[in-house]
Amino acid sequence: MEDIINPYAAPGASVSATLPPPLPDEARLPLAGRGERLLAKIVDRALYFACLVPTLVVAILQMRNALGLAVALGVLAVAILFIYNLMLLGDRGQTVGKRWLRIRILRSDGSDADLGRLFGLRMCVPWLIGFLLGPLFVLPDVLFIFGDERRCLHDMMADTIVADA
Repeated sequence: MEDIINPYAAPGASVSATLPPPLPDEARLPLAGRGERLLAKIVDRALYFACLVPTLVVAILQMRNALGLAVALGVLAVAILFIYNLMLLGDRGQTVGKRWLRIRILRSDGSDADLGRLFGLRMCVPWLIGFLLGPLFVLPDVLFIFGDERRCLHDMMADTIVADA
């Protein structure tokens, strides 16, 4: 008997043909270690601190006539380092610390993350929430790194991972 086609039936679609197959475990990107991420953050913070050391030295020595120049040079050095880090983030998904440790920030699907996502969603939004909520956000944000995915809350907010470069 011939198949009868119902003209009023809902259209059918093959869902499995439109979805990409899941990646096998060996094809997934190797995630950066927790220690590497921590060390990269420490390196980045230490570089910013180093930019302000001359200002601190002048302030400690109470050289009032040189304090204005030292503050201006410190702020300029921090600004230059910040802009350089933004350039590295936009180009490679790395800060200076991440570059030294050979790790980088990517989207969770392995594609490159754009600067807007990295700066806006991964840096500014968590900073603002941390400013408003303090340790109620900052501590859980950091502690989420101990989950199976090795992602902090700010990684989840921006849909990013930190992987070996």
